[in-house]
Amino acid sequence: MSRKSLRILLDTSFILPFLGFKTSEAVMKALPRLRGHELYYSDLSILEALWKVVKVVKREDLAIVLEGLKLLKRDLNCVRVDEKALETAFNLYTAGHRDLIDNMLYGISLSQGLKLLTIDRELEDFVKKQGYPSTFIHPEEL
Repeated sequence: MSRKSLRILLDTSFILPFLGFKTSEAVMKALPRLRGHELYYSDLSILEALWKVVKVVKREDLAIVLEGLKLLKRDLNCVRVDEKALETAFNLYTAGHRDLIDNMLYGISLSQGLKLLTIDRELEDFVKKQGYPSTFIHPEEL
């Protein structure tokens, strides 16, 4: 059975395993199903992941994280923030959704025509209430 390849922007939860971190079971089970899709990441997710990494990684384990980052940059496409993404993120923030990284990732997915792979239903609900189109895809939909 053949499936259509999607262009997918990974939420930070899906970046962490590349850096050597196990996350939720839903995220870990979804990783093998990403094969065959065109995958994207944002440096904003790297920054958000780093906030988690510095809390738990010892200096002697940093090489694993660095190797993961090298592989991520080799195998995935990096997307940049553009004006439309920034405007969307700003509008969501001022409307009350205070996670600026999530707002930016959604804005990027909207402006670049990407699906945003996330487990964050709260963001999706908020975006829909604000009248924005859904770009969301969830692990069970892969």
